[in-house]
Amino acid sequence: MANRAICAAILTASLAASISADGTADRYQSIDGARLKGYVDELAAMSRRYRDDGHAQFWGRIIGTSADAENARWLAAKFASAALTDVREQPFDLPPQWMPQSWSVSASAGGETRTLSSAQPTYRSEATPAAGLDLEAVDLGLATDADLEGRDLTGKAVFFYSTDTMSRHSTASNGAWKRIGEHHPAAMFITLLIPGNLRLQFYPVGGGQVPTFALGQEDGLAVRQMIAQSRGAAPHIRLRLDVQMTPNLKTSTVWGTLRGTTDENVVVVAHRDGWFEGANDNGTGVATLVGLAEYFSKLPASARRRTITFLGTSGHHDGTAESGTWLAAHKEQFAKTALIINCEHTAANQLVAYNGSVRKANAASPEMWFVGGSQKLEQIALGAYRAFGVPIYERGERSAGGEIGRIQTLAPSLQLIDTGLYWHSDRETPDIIPADALAAATRAFAKIVADVDGVPIAELQRTTESR
Repeated sequence: MANRAICAAILTASLAASISADGTADRYQSIDGARLKGYVDELAAMSRRYRDDGHAQFWGRIIGTSADAENARWLAAKFASAALTDVREQPFDLPPQWMPQSWSVSASAGGETRTLSSAQPTYRSEATPAAGLDLEAVDLGLATDADLEGRDLTGKAVFFYSTDTMSRHSTASNGAWKRIGEHHPAAMFITLLIPGNLRLQFYPVGGGQVPTFALGQEDGLAVRQMIAQSRGAAPHIRLRLDVQMTPNLKTSTVWGTLRGTTDENVVVVAHRDGWFEGANDNGTGVATLVGLAEYFSKLPASARRRTITFLGTSGHHDGTAESGTWLAAHKEQFAKTALIINCEHTAANQLVAYNGSVRKANAASPEMWFVGGSQKLEQIALGAYRAFGVPIYERGERSAGGEIGRIQTLAPSLQLIDTGLYWHSDRETPDIIPADALAAATRAFAKIVADVDGVPIAELQRTTESR
């Protein structure tokens, strides 16, 4: 009943926005959700092409790859089609990139062998020796201090589990990676307790500097059952992970501009890279970026007091963040910036884990939101979200954890961001992206840009009172 009430409230808010008496919705009607969803489909197809071209295990719009180059060309073409000026790719030489070539993991006990097909190495995981490893399996439950007490983990394959289903970080299960690593295991495996058998791509997790993998729930619980039934003869895990640090790769930031009538500007950002199909992360963000470029390009230039700079950034997932690092080192780019908007994970269906399955709601997932600016800027942003029925959490975040994390203090800034159960997984496909919610978020951002256009920069900046 609670879920039905939430859905009803969201749908009611959306209906109210569509018939708003002041005509707000009508002014942004040209931002079409079906068109934006089509962009998400095109971006996901790039990932699948890369996968089908001999990269069946580690795939997506990964920087330095052909999918990254295709994505950059696509975005530059969209900017050019929208009549943006100064459209260009700013190239970056990448440091050697972590590129796993292939891997395999299986569990054996009592004459039975199970291939753990969902096993996905955490980003920058250590490789195994060329011959692989054959290790005794140990089950640590949630890997609390109590679970670790008195356990001999040296040289073993350690399995643990987490109910922190939104995390793809070293914080999962309260930082269990580090605690386990201090006990000298030979390999680590985490199972996020999300129904199904998802392949999940984690960020670097540190810990023991050993081969480290995520597992889907079905595979993880199967190993747990094997260990429970082993009766003293622990199951063995056979694993092999071949990694190359690939040099001489390139990526780029894609730039486009709509000139205003003053030397002040607004910067709109979306990171281009993504793992797997990356429909939400960050297909929706890039679709929103393009949708905003198309919308404002159709308005008379005289209606724009400020220049709008559009950036398709790169390096978000690889840890070196070429675009963000360059921007943070060139603060002069933001000397007269009134607002930075980060388009990241801008819309997805609400997903609920229920009775052993994940169910998709007919409503959008609520989004985390951040405003790094004055109370006036926050009021403008929240008013726009209300106008279009964008579902958000009750309270904003204290900092921007997304793509603008490195530059959030250089100018007034804001973002919406959703993660959800399928974030960074092979189930993050276009079918979980609702076109109407994607349109709502994009329209809200367009309204924010319009509403701040006449507000002096000083009135948008964060003050002591607004911290």
